[in-house]
Amino acid sequence: MRIQLLTFLMLIFINYIVDLYIYYRVICAWCNRRWMKWSFWTTNVLILGMVLVSVNAIKSGYNERWDYLLFWFLFLYFALYMPRLIFFVISLFDYLPLLFRHKITRWGSKVALVISFIAFVTMLSGAFYGRLHPVINEVEVVSDKLPGAFDGYRIIQISDLHLSSFGTDTAFVSQIVNQVNELRPDMIVFTGDLVSRRADEADAFTTVLSRFQAGDGVWSIMGNHDYGDYVKWNTPEQKIRNLSDIKRMQTDAGWKMLNNASTFIFRGNDSIALIGVENWGEPPFPQYGNLKVAYPNLNDNNYKILLTHNPIHWDKEVVSETNIDLSLSGHTHAMQMKVKVGRWQVSPSSLRYPRWSGLYQEDNQYLYVNEGIGCVFYPMRIGARPEITVLTLKK
Repeated sequence: MRIQLLTFLMLIFINYIVDLYIYYRVICAWCNRRWMKWSFWTTNVLILGMVLVSVNAIKSGYNERWDYLLFWFLFLYFALYMPRLIFFVISLFDYLPLLFRHKITRWGSKVALVISFIAFVTMLSGAFYGRLHPVINEVEVVSDKLPGAFDGYRIIQISDLHLSSFGTDTAFVSQIVNQVNELRPDMIVFTGDLVSRRADEADAFTTVLSRFQAGDGVWSIMGNHDYGDYVKWNTPEQKIRNLSDIKRMQTDAGWKMLNNASTFIFRGNDSIALIGVENWGEPPFPQYGNLKVAYPNLNDNNYKILLTHNPIHWDKEVVSETNIDLSLSGHTHAMQMKVKVGRWQVSPSSLRYPRWSGLYQEDNQYLYVNEGIGCVFYPMRIGARPEITVLTLKK
């Protein structure tokens, strides 16, 4: 609690310094009118107030409608304050000549205005375009172990729906379902985080999600957000009921869950193993996932596909202890910000996760990390658009 209070006070302090600088540097210098001054400070107080309300409401466990509204409050805060912070930092270069006893320049402010404007437009684009325009990535995974009958087998992976991202509007999720079905997959897999905090986020979406179609069905696992660990529940029974509702909603949609379990997919006399583990969390969060329970013979000769929400699990257990051929994960979202040029890509997510997007290989083992569909914390995707992955198995 003390750390959270100190963080918020630090946020207020930084905002105040930035706003005070912009007030004297821009408002007073360029538009010295009383109504502009009043509106500037009034707007700032309202924005900070919305952030405080957002943080407290999210911690209190309001329903999905409140979550959606507060989601956009946070976006408004970032959209207005990030450009200001950028202007503050860059325009300080105007004062650099003072170190050499020269006059203050204006070039820093001019550059700062341009970059701040670009940042603002980029954030708007991420919220109203990038967030709602999915990309379809096609990937081939080659293995000598693959049974011949599965050569050309097509798996579509989606992940991290975070249904609170869409309030109760099912239009975008319905679009995702239509696009997936048009690709005619043999199997659909969902690698966790159906919701962000509570099961009731999914109430409006069960019918839409039931429309997924694949010859070998839809298979799903749990993500870290699906357990209700981010909500302060009044009683333990509420959390248990929430978890039960999450699982029931997926089965009601016709999905088959693999909660530390496995199954076999058959083509004639050939088969592949499909393994699913619950979320393999990093401290301080629990490790619900248990590979040995899900599939005891982890080094047998079967071709094996693993669904595991967190890609860190691959480095910690999968590569070192098993011969699982293909693992599918989500979780990172590429932090909803990515720059990609050709095959080169970079994201803030790379500072946290060694495997954060795309296909990775260690010897004969592969990991694919899907960037997800929905959003967490802020409703914006810059360069990291919602992803539908088409994985084709090749012998």
